[in-house]
Amino acid sequence: MSRVVSIWVVAASILLALETERATGQSLPAHAGTRLLQSGGLVVEVGDPESSECLWNKGLRFSLVANVLRAQLHGQDFLYSPVGGGALTYLGGLPMEFDIGQEAFQPDPPGYNEGKSGDPFLKIGVGILRRDGSAYNFSTSYPVVEQAHTTVTWQQDRAHFAQTLAGSANGYSCSLEEDVIVKNDRLILNYLLRNTGSKAFTTEQYLHDFLCFSGRSVGPNVRLSFPYDFTTSPAVSPWQAPAAIRSIVAAANPVVVRVANMIEFMDKATSVPKIWVYKPQDYAGPELCAIEHAETLQRVCIETSIPAAYVGIWTTDYQVSPEQFLQVTLAPGAETRFTRTYTFRIDGFVPQDGTGDNAVDMNDLSLLSSAWLDRPGDAGWEPACDLSSPKDDKVDLRDFAALARQWRQKAGLAAPTAHWKLDETAGTTAFDERGQHPGILYGVPGDHSQWVTGTSGGALRCDGIDDSVEITGLPSIPAGNPRTITAWIKVSKKPPASQAILAWGDPTPGKHWLLEVDGNRRLRFSCGTGYALATRIVGDLQWHHIAVALDPLVPSQPHVSDIRLYVDTRPQSVYEMKEQEIPAGVVECLRIGAPCDFATSQPFDGMVDDIQIFDTALSQANVGHVYNAALSR
Repeated sequence: MSRVVSIWVVAASILLALETERATGQSLPAHAGTRLLQSGGLVVEVGDPESSECLWNKGLRFSLVANVLRAQLHGQDFLYSPVGGGALTYLGGLPMEFDIGQEAFQPDPPGYNEGKSGDPFLKIGVGILRRDGSAYNFSTSYPVVEQAHTTVTWQQDRAHFAQTLAGSANGYSCSLEEDVIVKNDRLILNYLLRNTGSKAFTTEQYLHDFLCFSGRSVGPNVRLSFPYDFTTSPAVSPWQAPAAIRSIVAAANPVVVRVANMIEFMDKATSVPKIWVYKPQDYAGPELCAIEHAETLQRVCIETSIPAAYVGIWTTDYQVSPEQFLQVTLAPGAETRFTRTYTFRIDGFVPQDGTGDNAVDMNDLSLLSSAWLDRPGDAGWEPACDLSSPKDDKVDLRDFAALARQWRQKAGLAAPTAHWKLDETAGTTAFDERGQHPGILYGVPGDHSQWVTGTSGGALRCDGIDDSVEITGLPSIPAGNPRTITAWIKVSKKPPASQAILAWGDPTPGKHWLLEVDGNRRLRFSCGTGYALATRIVGDLQWHHIAVALDPLVPSQPHVSDIRLYVDTRPQSVYEMKEQEIPAGVVECLRIGAPCDFATSQPFDGMVDDIQIFDTALSQANVGHVYNAALSR
């Protein structure tokens, strides 16, 4: 090995060590009596039930098992957690409780309603308690007959909790195990509940999910999304656009409104009543919900492996808690396994960036190589390199493939699959910078006057009558996969009616995306009969950068509500929406400046520039990179 190469290897090793140390440094402040679990940029604080300093959840409601207090991704907090903590000041993190019995439809703890005052009953996750003569009240401190025994095995990125009981409450008893696993952007909670008694029982588990967004108050700009058309109790009024379109925040009087299958917090929450959310009886899709904050650009997706009976949303000014209530019935000796998964996201974060240097590069490849074929517990195990399935727990070719998909990309900005700069000065062809998908111009004049000055270099002028660009044979993006299209636009005059900027996908009616400037000069997305209207004006005779990204909550069933609209890099509030599942077209084509169906929209009267297609959902940071790159050319 030459001296130069040796110096380079040493320097690279030092850089990797520094970056790894920075990425794995425990920046999250810890409370007394807790432990930190970490993988990549995600740090999770968990209460240690074997520590005498840990006072959290040592009451008679919430379990000591896997008491998650905080979660922080790249320095941004996702869980509310007060400084102090004790038996009745638990209000933070992800406290777990079984059998709240708060509403008539919720079960009481096993055995509570079978005995008389003074008889024992089973409080799963806590132990065996003694009832009084009244109906069950979850906030009552019942006398303890036997506190469940809890032990923990700790590793770098995970902990295993085991809780057992020596006795029973008139035949009711159980054991509870839970694995807490941290994987780069996911917190995975695996449960095993076993009926060790002689009587069958039905139980209901929930976690409070005290979500916050870097300390911001709840509302405005907090949204909860569900993959189904839900009903609520009390009813949440659907959003109605006012006659004069204004900002949705300024126009809304209620604190909470419903937009399609979403709940929006329009003003700062103070004393919002608990909202019970019910899915349709025939719904058979995944059990999940997503919570996002438009200002901090943070998002949490919570998914359970078994269906929830309902979801309760409890909100204060400092947290929003979507609680998925899971019910199971166990015969004596029977057991059940289920999982809760929390996926955290911040703008620009890439799970493949295991070293935390905001780029997927040789540092990440070197880190992955050093952990090759290792599993948890091995000397070389590096959890930040386990990039594939959460059930994998091995660094192998699937992780290498996940790394390769983001290779050499800063902040997750992938290369476009097609890019038309529209810098031509003559002719009737719009060339693709990626070299594969040129567009043919139709209806343009023969003097080449369609080519004009744009935001950077040239642009294409559309006359609003018959000018268009046809591009066929684009690479098909699998149904439901994330995708984004970006462009610069400038209208020539205030549009009297909707004008089509571009249509993308299968030209069959109802099977393609249509981006328009509507009669109110705002950006409008539609697919079939579904549509979403953004708030910011784009039809004001100025250049604007627009982007539309599909980021499906359920990849197999993308909907209009999964669409993200951006104007001049700013994510747009949607003031009106009609929900519809987005169909998967077989033909991939793009029409610029004209609709597929002239009966529904007029051609575009104005200029378009720098159109790009991506096979991923761009974040705001990504959209900003595209925006700045065009201006810097």
